[in-house]
Amino acid sequence: MASGRQLFCRVITPERTIFDGEADRVITRIEDGEIGVLADHIPLVSTVEIGDVRILQEDETSVFATSDGFFKVSENLVLILVEEASPAEEIDVDEAQNHLEEVVEGEPVEDGEDEEAAERVRAERDRRRRIAENLVRVARKYGEG
Repeated sequence: MASGRQLFCRVITPERTIFDGEADRVITRIEDGEIGVLADHIPLVSTVEIGDVRILQEDETSVFATSDGFFKVSENLVLILVEEASPAEEIDVDEAQNHLEEVVEGEPVEDGEDEEAAERVRAERDRRRRIAENLVRVARKYGEG
């Protein structure tokens, strides 16, 4: 970094702060595609997509499987607010695969529900499926086993 200024990153869920520290670079997928943020990045607010967040610090990379949420860059702080985030090395692949199967099987939509309510149920089930698939993908790609 030519400026000598430091970038900071926070990954926050409703339950806890998953990561709060310095970073050389933060990489994730926002609504417009993959983005890499370095120190002195222009201010930006966007949505973050279901996927992974990679935080590079010197020669170490921290990877987190995340749900969708919000992404903000301002004054050398990257703030990622998501419903769920799991460190890749803590994801058990078998457990994630079992969770995915449970989500896919899911509860059927009741015939008596109005179409709008049924569509909301289907959309949330699809979102849960994509989050579960992402957990499996991140665990296999970046996890310890």
